[in-house]
Parts: sequence; C-alpha cells; structure tokens
Amino acid sequence: MTEEQVQMGRTEILNHLSKIIEIQQSISEFVEQKLCGTCDDADDEEWENRRKKAFQHYKNLIERYKFSKMLPKDDLGIMAQAVVSYMFRLQQSLGEILIMVDMLGDETFSEIYMDSFTTISSKVTEQFGVLKKMVDVRTESIESGSEELDLIVKLERQIDEDNIVICRQISVKTGGESDFTCYMMRKIVSELEHMSDYIKECAEIIADI
Repeated sequence: MTEEQVQMGRTEILNHLSKIIEIQQSISEFVEQKLCGTCDDADDEEWENRRKKAFQHYKNLIERYKFSKMLPKDDLGIMAQAVVSYMFRLQQSLGEILIMVDMLGDETFSEIYMDSFTTISSKVTEQFGVLKKMVDVRTESIESGSEELDLIVKLERQIDEDNIVICRQISVKTGGESDFTCYMMRKIVSELEHMSDYIKECAEIIADI
C-alpha cells in the first residue's frame, strides 16, 4: 500500500467520523434545549416537530456506519473501529436520554435539577462541537488537534466534578428520597456523564489517527 493510499484512507475515515459527530451534536443540542428549558416558549406543534427531527436524526445515524466495512485491515482500521465502538455507545446514551425525556413529558423540574442539566448538558454539547472541530482540523493536518483534545479532557474533568457536587445537592434537597422524577433525573445526569467519558475516549484515539 502506497503512502498516498494510506493518507486517502485516513482522510476518508475522518470525513465519515465527522459526519456522524455532526448528527450526534445536533441531537445533543436538542437534549440540551429540552433539559435546560430553552424551548419553553415554543408552541406544542413546534416542539413536536423538533422532537420528531431528533428521533429522525437518531434513526438515520445507523446508515452512517456502513463505511465500517471498508475500514483497512491494519492499525488504522483498528483505531477507527475503536472510535466507531464509542460512537455507538454515544448513540445508545442519546437514545436513552430521548426516551427518558419523553417519559418525563411536561414534568416541572425543580431549580436544583435545572442547575444540574444546564451545567452538564451544555458541557457535553460543547464537547461534541470540539470533537467535530478536532476531527476536521486533523483531516487537514495530522499535526493538529492537540488544543481540542486538551479542551475535551478538561471538560470531561469538569463534568465529573460537577456531577459529584450535583448528586450531593440533590441528596440534600430530596432528603435521600427518590421519587419517579428524581430517579429519572439521576439517570439522565448519569448518561450525560457517560457520554462525556465516551467523547474523551474518542478524542484520545482520534489524536493518533
């Protein structure tokens, strides 16, 4: 295999990954808008359209993974497959959050939950954006992307710290009780934290592609 073929394979892989991340970022933005209450003023019809669009994005993601059958049978292919694996986990977490948001319906969130969602979901969405940028700059230059990786790692640490504080605040606020809403909130926050970890893992592998 010539050097040109290796470079073409690498560029093509990064382009496919970029498209998947872009769609996942779009779904994450939908989740952030819902959890942070920024869509409260939208009428029912508009909100339902946004919801349908998010689920359609989720459904269409499956087609984006077809490129995996063309991955090279070498170290590059192994690293790309590892990234795809984490992206599948991200997709699963996004799907679970979408379902839990549906289950909560029009439930009114207390201020403590709003703080937690605003803090964590916004940082996860930011991570998606930085990951997309990292892939794009590395597509242009194999020497690029270190600043983006550092920022993703920094955000992941912040989310871990935020989650510890938020869990303590929720426990104090609820007195240790866990009703349906509280349980679902904890589950959503937990999935957001998992997503942050997966994004960091993706970035660390992409840094070597």
